Amino acid sequence: MQSLRLIERNYDMMTDTEKVIANYILKDTDKFVKANIHAMAKTLNVSSASISRFVRKYCKLSFGELKIEVASGNDNDAYDNANKIFNWADSFNEMPNNIISSISKTCKDVIGVNGIRPFKQAIEWINAANTVFFFGVGSSGIVVMDFMQKLIRLEKRCVYSIDSNFGVLNSRIATKEDVIIAISFSGKTKAVNLAVEEAKKNGAKCIAITRNFKSELETLADLKLLVPSTELNATRLAPIFSRYGQLFIVDILFLGLAKQKTDSVDEFMDQYYDLLSKLK
Repeated sequence: MQSLRLIERNYDMMTDTEKVIANYILKDTDKFVKANIHAMAKTLNVSSASISRFVRKYCKLSFGELKIEVASGNDNDAYDNANKIFNWADSFNEMPNNIISSISKTCKDVIGVNGIRPFKQAIEWINAANTVFFFGVGSSGIVVMDFMQKLIRLEKRCVYSIDSNFGVLNSRIATKEDVIIAISFSGKTKAVNLAVEEAKKNGAKCIAITRNFKSELETLADLKLLVPSTELNATRLAPIFSRYGQLFIVDILFLGLAKQKTDSVDEFMDQYYDLLSKLK
């Protein structure tokens, strides 16, 4: 995993001083590449030794080696584009292309972070499950609704409540024959994590769609599908790239399940549309 990803992944576990250093590196990689460690320390009001320890701890590199790696451009694009989108001084005409570039990078990073194996495992579990229980609130709840509707089209029994209190209650009826899909970008949503804990007590397997940070949900999950994040907490005005990452994961799972369900997608969907046509 690239150094900036390692810093990002461990961000929530960092001390306040470490977060100051991380923010400096992640928010403006061009500035970091040009920085002198002593000048950077003075700017951040930390010691040069603190910066060296930070880089060694999270990147396993020296300060100079990290600058060389970042300068190579391997880590820059996604972060630069994400920051450009939230730089209101930029021309509005440039914004659509920045968004397109970042979405494409996010989707590629989903595969880079996860590989293919966990998707195959998730498809196997969902296909074999008696019922799929969904847990997710807020913007993640929108992703849940999209996934649930897709699974219903594949004639898979699903349970989801937009009310988080009922979601926790629903978790009590999950069994070892069922699969739960918990979607939470932060991995810290209390209602989601409590529901997962309760469902797992009854033997249900948990698939978590969450960001690639250490979190309670990541620890609880039996299988993790990770969403890389280029949106730092300070600039995350709204879930943009994280949402596309989640939806990309959903689409991979849906198409994989559909392929197992039928060899003729058109014939299968014709039955679905014939049913809906009776409502007109």
